[in-house]
Amino acid sequence: MSTPVRSAQSEETRAYSYVRFSTPSQQEGASFQRQMEKATKFALDHGLTLDTELNMTDIGVSAYRGKNARTGALAGFLEAVHKGYVPEGSYLLVENIDRLSRDDFFEAQTLFQNLIIGGINVAVLATGEVYSHDRLRKQPYDIMYIVAEQIRANQESARKSQLIGDAKARKKKRLSEHGLEGKPYTRQTPAWITWSDEDKRYELIPERAALVKEMFDRMAAGDGLTRIARDLNERAVPTWSRSGKQRTADHWRTSYIRKVLTSTAPIGTFTPHTTAHDDTTRARRDEPMEPVENLFPAAIDADTYWRVNRKLSTKAARGRNARQPPKSIVSGIAFCATCGHAMTRVSKGDYVYLVCSRANMKAEGCRYLAVRYEAVEKALRTNAHRLIKEAPRGKSTADLETQIDRLQANADAAEQMTFDLAELAAHERSPAARGRLRDMEQQLKDLQKQLRELRGQRETLTTASVKDRLKAVQHALAGKVDVPEVNKVLRDAIRRIVIDPEQGHLWIRWHHSEDVQDILCVTRHMSFEDFRETVPPMRALFPERPSVN
Repeated sequence: MSTPVRSAQSEETRAYSYVRFSTPSQQEGASFQRQMEKATKFALDHGLTLDTELNMTDIGVSAYRGKNARTGALAGFLEAVHKGYVPEGSYLLVENIDRLSRDDFFEAQTLFQNLIIGGINVAVLATGEVYSHDRLRKQPYDIMYIVAEQIRANQESARKSQLIGDAKARKKKRLSEHGLEGKPYTRQTPAWITWSDEDKRYELIPERAALVKEMFDRMAAGDGLTRIARDLNERAVPTWSRSGKQRTADHWRTSYIRKVLTSTAPIGTFTPHTTAHDDTTRARRDEPMEPVENLFPAAIDADTYWRVNRKLSTKAARGRNARQPPKSIVSGIAFCATCGHAMTRVSKGDYVYLVCSRANMKAEGCRYLAVRYEAVEKALRTNAHRLIKEAPRGKSTADLETQIDRLQANADAAEQMTFDLAELAAHERSPAARGRLRDMEQQLKDLQKQLRELRGQRETLTTASVKDRLKAVQHALAGKVDVPEVNKVLRDAIRRIVIDPEQGHLWIRWHHSEDVQDILCVTRHMSFEDFRETVPPMRALFPERPSVN
C-alpha cells in the first residue's frame, strides 16, 4: 500500500468520499453502505478527517460520457477544488477508478490529471492505493494501472451501449416491417391514445380525441394558441394525466397545445427516435427515425392536419420567446404570492407589467393583479445594499445531511423494489407487476429528484461560495450591468422572488438558506388604510412543502 501524502497546509487532512451509481444493478444489496464503510475505515486507518459537508453521491448519473463531471456532484467537487475551497493534500475516496469516469480515455485521463495537479490525493478503496502528484512524479509507471482501468471501463460501457442500441434498433425494425404483432411497442402513448390488452391494438380515448379535433379545427379557423388555452381554462376543461402517478398540469398551457398540434400522432403516424450525443458538447439529442404510418388511430383528417402544420411552421417551434435573451432581471425567478405560479412579462402601450401567468391565462385560483416591472426593478436596485447586508450567510449542513440520509434510505429501498418488480414482470409477464413497476419507477424518480435538489442546496451552503454570490449580486444591482447578466447573477444566488402586490413587498428566498427576506415594493394594489403586519406567502415561497398553507 502506498504511503499517504500529508497536507503541508494543515495538520488535519480531510477526505471526501465520492459514490456513484448509474444503474439499479450497481446499487443492489448494501452497496452504498459498503462503500461508505470502506471510506470511513480508510479515513480512520490513515488519520484523515472524513468531510461530511461535501460528501457527494451521484445516483443514476452516468460516467460514460462524463455527465457526472459536468453536471453531477463530482462537478461540484471539481469546482470547489478549482476555487480553493478544498485544500491541497486532501483525499478523494472512490471504490474503483471507474466511479470517477467511464469516458473516452483522453477525457478520463484529463479528469484524473486535473485532480492530481490540483493537489488532490486519489485513493482507490478496492486496492488501497493512493495516487498523488509526488508519487507519480517519483514512480511514473504507477499510472499504467489507472490507464488500463480507464480504457477497460470505457470499452465495457461502449459495448453495453452498443448492445442496448442494437436491441432497440431491432425492435424498431420489426415494428416497421411486421407491425405490432399483438404486442404494444410502447405504453407511453400520446395522452389521447391507449393500448387495449383485450383487442391488442391502440385505441382513441373518445373525449380526449374530440378535444384534439377541436384544437385543430379552431387553429385552422383562425384562433391562436393563447385563445384556445384561455377558452379551455375558462370552460374548466380537465387537463390530461398520463400514466402511473405522473403529475397532471393544473391548467392548459399554449406550449402543450402547440406540442399536440405539431405532433404526427394525431394523423396516426408514430415517429421512433434514436439517441445520439454531440461529439463536442456531449449533449444528448433524440434523432427521428423513419416514421411508421397508421400505427395509431387517427384523431384528425390529413388535410386539416397539414393546413395547421403549415400555419404553425411560420412561428418558432418553442414559442416566440425561445432562445431570446431575458428582458427582465427577474426572469425565471419571479413568482406570484397568491398561487405560486411564475410571473410573466406583459407590455401595454408604453408600460411593461409583471402578471401571474395563471391569471393571465384566465385560469381559476388567482386574480389579475398587474405590477409595474419598473417598480420591481427599482425596489431591488434601491435596496441592494440592505438586501446583501442582511442576507443570511453560509451555515452548517448537519440538518440537510440528516434529510439526505433519510431520503437516500428510501431511494435505496425503492431501487431494490424496482429491480425485484422488473424481474417479476420479465419472468411472469404479469400486467399487475408491470403496473406496479411503472408506479415504483415514478416514485424512485421523485425521490431522486428530491435528493438532487437537497444535494444542490447543500453544495451552496459553504461560507466562501455564499460570499462570492452575494458580492456578485450587489455588484450587478448597483452597477450598470446589462439585463441578461444581472438576471444570470440573480438566478445563481436567488431561488425565488415572490411578488406580493397587495402587501406591497418582494419576498426573497436564497438558494443557500431557508430564511426569507423582504423589501418594500409600492404597487397600486396596496391598502393604505391600515398598516397591518405583513405575512410571508409561505406556499409561494416553499412550493415543495405540501403541508405549507
